[in-house]
Formats: sequence, structure tokens, C-alpha cells
Amino acid sequence: MSVLNKYQYEPLCAKDGIRLIMLDPASHEGDPLICSIIQRRRSAQTEDYFAVSYTWGKPDFSRMLEIRCDSGSSYLKITPNVDALLRRLRALKVLRCLWIDAICLNQADDTEKAQQIPEMGCIFEQAKLVHIWLGTGDETTADLFTFFNAASQLPEMEKSMMASHIVTITQAFNGGVVRALGSFFEFADRPWFSRRWIIQEACLAQQAIVHCGPCSIPLETIVLAARRFQTLDMSSYPVKVMTNLHKPVKLTILELLWNFHEALCLEPKDRIAALLGLVQDDHRFYLDYTVHWTELYKQVASSYLSYSNNDIKLQVLLHLFEFGCVPQSEANDYPSWVPNWSKTRIRLLPYNSDIRNLDTWEPYPTSPGHSGKASLTFHNGVLQIHWHPLIGGPRSRQIIYAILPNKPQLNKTQKTERVKRALHKLFPASSNQTLRVLAVSSLLKLVITFRHIPPNERKKTSPYDKIIRKTIKKLPESSQTEILDTFRQMNFIMKDYCLFESEPARQNDEANATYGICSQVVQAGDVMIPLWNIKWKGDANSDLLDQTGMAIQMKTMLAVRRIAGKQPQCTTSSPTGKFPNETGRIVGWAVCVLLQHKSSYEQNLSVDAEWDAGLNREQKCSMRLV
Repeated sequence: MSVLNKYQYEPLCAKDGIRLIMLDPASHEGDPLICSIIQRRRSAQTEDYFAVSYTWGKPDFSRMLEIRCDSGSSYLKITPNVDALLRRLRALKVLRCLWIDAICLNQADDTEKAQQIPEMGCIFEQAKLVHIWLGTGDETTADLFTFFNAASQLPEMEKSMMASHIVTITQAFNGGVVRALGSFFEFADRPWFSRRWIIQEACLAQQAIVHCGPCSIPLETIVLAARRFQTLDMSSYPVKVMTNLHKPVKLTILELLWNFHEALCLEPKDRIAALLGLVQDDHRFYLDYTVHWTELYKQVASSYLSYSNNDIKLQVLLHLFEFGCVPQSEANDYPSWVPNWSKTRIRLLPYNSDIRNLDTWEPYPTSPGHSGKASLTFHNGVLQIHWHPLIGGPRSRQIIYAILPNKPQLNKTQKTERVKRALHKLFPASSNQTLRVLAVSSLLKLVITFRHIPPNERKKTSPYDKIIRKTIKKLPESSQTEILDTFRQMNFIMKDYCLFESEPARQNDEANATYGICSQVVQAGDVMIPLWNIKWKGDANSDLLDQTGMAIQMKTMLAVRRIAGKQPQCTTSSPTGKFPNETGRIVGWAVCVLLQHKSSYEQNLSVDAEWDAGLNREQKCSMRLV
């Protein structure tokens, strides 16, 4: 293609301007693709247009689109996938008016893209119809669409009955149940269902038609069929997405990022931009698409930390736990509290939920934790966390020692020796070993249960049985077997996690000790700040503790590393004008067990989520997080 007849984009006529292609009709599929490009304002749109939702595929611009203009014809390179969908969608006798991003956006103009991309939701919402192109079909496509039609027409019924009906329908599939299930999952694995932009493109559509090769079906039919298919308990993330592609109740961006965490896109900024059209009006925010993605993530986190609702602020921290934090620069000038939404969620510990499989349905955690919650304040870019002195002590709890995860190069003998040293560290001869054993075994059991180690895969003996038996010999025999089995899994725990002990909230009170398990590396001197109580049903050890007047409390805590001499840029003052003198960076998050006197435990459970942050600032129960 000569440079002289390469299509040249004209600037958009207005801020709400869009380009539309008028695709010429053709009587044969092999006829050349010819169109013209017009501009219209969305606020004064008169022509009905169809928007196209598809996946770009490989950047192979090997096909040609002819564009008619006043001075003749010019040409635009397009991908084979765009070529195929245009041939499928063009009409036989009339012009077809389409909006398709590969052609209607000047992909070489970053300024235009920064202005247009945040408006994508409106473009699809205003379209008369959205055409969804999944690519070419195969020999099972027609039968699969027949299955979708049949499944979608089933009336609502009890789950087991619905599952039975779905099995009956699959038996009628050409090739039987196995072929039907295989075809369904292959269909769900098509790239379109894993793409992030399709979520708002499909959900905001007034109407949507799905095309796969020569076959077409309403999107609503596929959504209904997928919901009924889920009664077989054979769901996957793409199937879960399929069930949610309907006209939505608009949500916060936090909930959308949480629910659609696996949906893919090329640009980290698009992890947010692609969902913006689904955000409820009172939670909408300005999307600055011109900034670096790390700055955009900071702006989003800051906007939600600025809310008066403490639970919303705690949601940001929960996002931090499951998405991880944005990689820190060597200068440490980027906040440690910004979630890395460019990644998918991973639940390494039961910080808020004991469900490990993220594809299992569970409600969004609008109010993280159980009780005894920390309070967050955010002002002029400064995040402060406040906790009740009853829970965390005046300066929270400082790590005394940390046992780091095993290094990959350690052999079996070295790993065993590390466990032995850890046991001696946890249960020194001078301590009240009974209380310590009950607390630590409850913590280990919580994590082992969360990780779902089947009983038949658990170690029946270990090289450190002698140490464990000596440590638990004062416990009733009825409890020793279960505790011994729990401690035998220490090598499993130490493979992936950091085990630590922090000092009591009150000095010289061993009965107020704290033990924790963290998926990040922490070290002695780091501060553990209590965030919220974890719902915990207790175990067989609870009765033993009752006899000693003690209780166990499970908590989620934040690991913070102090920064000496760091002064606040700006903060709100306390009633006396004093400022907290502690500043730190978040380095991890952990599940912890607190060993407490029963009276303190009962008071702990009754502590309100919201308390006077100013009072706690006076008592130094506060820290700036940078």
C-alpha cells in the first residue's frame, strides 16, 4: 500500500464526537470491503448505529479496508479477525452503520484515545444493538446453540431438579453428555469471554447478538443457559463471567475489580477504564487516562480512602491483601497502601473469608472483618490507622522474632532442623508451654484447614515427634493426638509462610502473647497493627482454655516497618494539637492468634468499629502509613 493512499484520520469534531463507518452492502462474502467514515456527536445522534464487541487477536494487519472519501479512496490495514467480522455483519442491500474501535478510533493518537476510552461505556450503551463476534465456528457450534436455547427455556426450579434437566438436555446433544460438556467449556474458553472490555460492552447493551461463524443467538439466551449449567457445580471463571453478562445493578469500582479480577486486557490502566461504565453514579470518579498506570491506581485508592465510611476504607486494605501492592521503587516514594489491580486476586490466607477457591460464589465483602475494627483516616494524601488500646496496646505489637519460609535449596534434613529450631523458639523451657501450645496449634489448624490438606495426605509421623510429645505432655491425652497431628504439618506451613511471635500489648504479660502467620517476609522490629477480628468457631482447645481463664482471638493484622525520623507532610491535628510520632510502610498482612485473659477477650469482642480516633492519637494508638 502506497503512503499516498493510506487513510488519514481527521480530528474529532467535538468532545462528544465519534466516528462511524458506513459499510457498503455486498452480495458475495468474497467481495472487497468498502466503507466511508462519518463523524457525529453523541449528544445529537440521529443515525442508529451498531457497536461491535470482539477480541483483537494477534496484531497481524494483513488485510485491507477501502475507505471512500471526497478525493477518492484510501486504505486502512486491518486484522484478519476484523476482516471476518465485517464480512459477516455487512448487509445484502443497504449500508450498515457500525462503531468498531479498531477503525473508529485513531489508534496512533494517544490524546484522542485518552479522551475516547473513558467514554466507551456510553458508546455501547447508546448503540441500537451490539454485535458480539466470537470468531469462526466449528462442527459443534450449531448443536451447542440448540443446547443454549433449550436450557434457557427451562423454568425456575430447585437446584437439584434443574441439574437433572440440564443433564437430560446434554444427553440429547449430538455425541452425548461428554461431547456436550466438552463443547460448552471450549466455547466458554474462547478469548472473548476472558477479555476485560467485553464486560461493559455486553452489560450496557440495549440488545446484544452473539455471532460464532454462521450461527447467531441472543446474548440473553447464553446468560440464562450458563446460569442453569452452574447447577451442575462444574463452573469455571469464564462460565461465571458468562452468567454475569446482563444488564447490571451498577456497583463500585472496588466491587467490579474484585468480581472480574481475571478478565484480561493489554494496558494496566484498562483494568479500571474497561469497567468504568458500570460504576454507580455516586461512586463515579474522573479517570485521568494520560497518567502512568501506577498514578491512576493511586488516584483510585485515594478516592476510596477519602470516603467517610470506614468499611469502604477497610475494603481498600482487603484489596491490597488479595491483589498485592504496586511494586515499590527503590526510593520508596510511592505509597505502600495502593493495591496492584493489574494482577489477579490470590487468597493466600483467610484474612476475611475461609473460602479458598475464588471461583466459588460468595458475596462481596462490603464490611470486612467481624468486630474490633481499626479506624482509618485519610487527609491530603496521608493515611493514618488508629486502633483501640485494649486490642493493640499503646504502640501496637512489635515482632520479637520471625521464622522465614524455607529456601528452595534446603534438603530434607535441613528443613527438619529448621522445624526443630522453630519449636524450641516457640516453646522455650521458661514459658507456660501449655498456653502457648494451645494458641499456636489453633493458628496452625486454621491455616491447614484453609489450605485443604486432605487427612490422608497429612504426615502420620515426623522427625520432631519427640519434641512435640515433650511439649504437650501436660495436656490431657484426649487433646494430645489432634495437637500432635497439627504440629506434624509444620514443614508444610514453613514452606510457604513466615511464622512469627510479637510482644504482648502489656509488658511482662506472657498470657497476652500474639502469634501470626504471614505470606510475606517480616522481621523482628516490625509492628503488627490489629485490623479486625476473624470469625472463628473455635476448636477442641477452647474447653481447655476455659479452665485456665484464658481465651483465643483470631485477628487479621497489618505488618508495618517503622521509618525513623519520617515527618508527616500533612495530617489532621488532635484536640491538643499534638501529632503522632510514628510513621511506617506496609510490608505484609497476617492472620494472628491472640492469647488473652477471658475478661479482655469479651471486652475485645464488644469494641465498636468506630471510636474516637483523636483520643487514640493522644494515646499514640495511631500510625501514619506511607
